[in-house]
Amino acid sequence: MAGLNKDLSLRIAYAHFPPYVLATNKNGSLVLSGMMPGIINSVARWMNISSLSFIREPEDKYGTWENNTFTGMVGMLYRNEVDLIMNPILAKSSILEFAYFTNPITIGAYTVLSGKRSEQENLFLYFSALDTVVWYFIIITAIAISVTSTFMFSSLNALPHPSKARICGEYLWNLVSYMLRQDPSHKLLLRKSKRKMSLLIQLMVTLWMFGVGLLVMSSFQSLLVSKMTVYKSTPIIDTLEDLLYTDATVGVAPFEIQLEDVLENSGVAVYEKAWLKIKPNLMPWNKVLTDETIKDTERGKYCIIHGYFILRNRLSRFLKEKSYCNLHLSKKNFFPFPLLVAVQKTLPRSFFEAFNLGITRSVDSDMPGKYFKPGLEDSNMCTSYTDKTLKPQGLENLYGVLLLWAAGLACGVIALLYELTYKHLCRDCAFRGF
Repeated sequence: MAGLNKDLSLRIAYAHFPPYVLATNKNGSLVLSGMMPGIINSVARWMNISSLSFIREPEDKYGTWENNTFTGMVGMLYRNEVDLIMNPILAKSSILEFAYFTNPITIGAYTVLSGKRSEQENLFLYFSALDTVVWYFIIITAIAISVTSTFMFSSLNALPHPSKARICGEYLWNLVSYMLRQDPSHKLLLRKSKRKMSLLIQLMVTLWMFGVGLLVMSSFQSLLVSKMTVYKSTPIIDTLEDLLYTDATVGVAPFEIQLEDVLENSGVAVYEKAWLKIKPNLMPWNKVLTDETIKDTERGKYCIIHGYFILRNRLSRFLKEKSYCNLHLSKKNFFPFPLLVAVQKTLPRSFFEAFNLGITRSVDSDMPGKYFKPGLEDSNMCTSYTDKTLKPQGLENLYGVLLLWAAGLACGVIALLYELTYKHLCRDCAFRGF
């Protein structure tokens, strides 16, 4: 391309919008960095363009259609004040009337940034170490073994029905107490003599001791320790659908990304309902990404809907500034879109085709990846944080156990009172000759 465009000077509109374009002031001089300045300068050198003039949009806005004209950088291109927009934008039919679009620089998508919720102590946290199905299986198995053992026991010893109920209760109690390691004598067979003993009962009791007493309860103890000392974190909001079912967290988004084009009248019920909740909370992009808003997001007050790469980049900078963050960036992205460069149509078509070829060469050489990779690695530390600090156990960790203990004690007291009353009535009846 040498010599082809040596007399050409390009006017380029830009806005400070990390990670694509970063405008900083160093020693009184403007310095442009980021992915897009790198790509544009590379293409300009390849095309031998002699001069590049960068013009910043005063409010760092992309632009929308207002009062029968475009605002922001798009408005600058519309009024032929610049030759191209350096910041990548979404392709729209209204912009095609006065601009060409290059091949995609990258593929973006919208996603949700929210805080995390730690699993807190609850009444039955002690029992949540095992799944509910496992507990049901243990209970059913204990009852089945107790009933079967009672039947086999009574087949060898003629017992009345009240005695059968008592024997079944003893079997059940001994099985449960062994499982919980509360009965050191391990009298699971209820026999002083082992001469009259069914092989089936021995087999069932052995399976209980090995399957439940050893394997299940050993797993329960180890899982219980981890569950009660290291709390699992879950995202407060992971999808737009989650946002519909809570009023505690407010969905916010910047005006500039024009989320209404994606959600409103999309034909997707979840998107349209989510838009009704997000619409009243739109903010300027620089307010959405402030430290205060991100801290509020971490606490669960907000969730932010924005571009995936933009949020990753912001988290990377937030982590470097604060050295700590505990946020969730959803991987359930929605509405993927290409990001393109808009070029003024008044330029020769041959120039646009050469420029587009230069953009494609830069993308093929993975220049976007070179700029994105460091930020993505840093942001992973921000979203993958897990609090693994062991926490001391308090009374609140054993509420479920204490509740069952109190319920058992209450039942025991009631049974004792009933038995005392019953015996007292029996003595009265005997005394009166009934």
